Amino acid sequence: MDIRNAKQGDALNFTKLLLMSAPYFPVLFGRKIQAVLQYLFCDHANLFSHRHSCVIEVDGEIAGMLLGYTWQEKNRENIRTGFLLFRKLGISLISKYSVLLKFNQTVGRLNKADYYISNIAIYPRYRGLGLGKRIMIQAEKNAKKMGAKNMVLDVEKDNLKAIGFYEKQGYKIIKNFQISLQKDTPLHFCRMTKHTFMM
Repeated sequence: MDIRNAKQGDALNFTKLLLMSAPYFPVLFGRKIQAVLQYLFCDHANLFSHRHSCVIEVDGEIAGMLLGYTWQEKNRENIRTGFLLFRKLGISLISKYSVLLKFNQTVGRLNKADYYISNIAIYPRYRGLGLGKRIMIQAEKNAKKMGAKNMVLDVEKDNLKAIGFYEKQGYKIIKNFQISLQKDTPLHFCRMTKHTFMM
């Protein structure tokens, strides 16, 4: 097993894994989201960039990925991410503007000294090997190096398996919230945090 920083050539695996972890993305962004995510991943300055990702390999094959960033990176790259999404998705994004704005203001909302785990996913054939735990530990090490004090993530409320996994890693639920993607399609989330580092 090996954990390394992601590189542009990992775009296809990154996109597949990210959509496994966030199956609501096509509803939120539209059918072209897979191509758009690959484009964003290869860009250097947005919240879906390979610069914010690491991958875990087994026998030289990508088994999983984690996307995460600090509160500073979120503040710096948030507007550019929206601009790139609009540039690639075009006019179809306008009809979803209010939902996207609300999504951005709640999911991924960070305070000073937070490190946000945006997405984590392991391919099904590699689950049960402890890879998720290893990549989470690596994210905490990266966060500490970047000056973060708190680990933060949002998880769908009905994803009990994921919630149980995060709780085993020391994360605690601090609040619940919901966002309506479409008229009758609310998504329910739990915000979870772990205070790992000394202030």
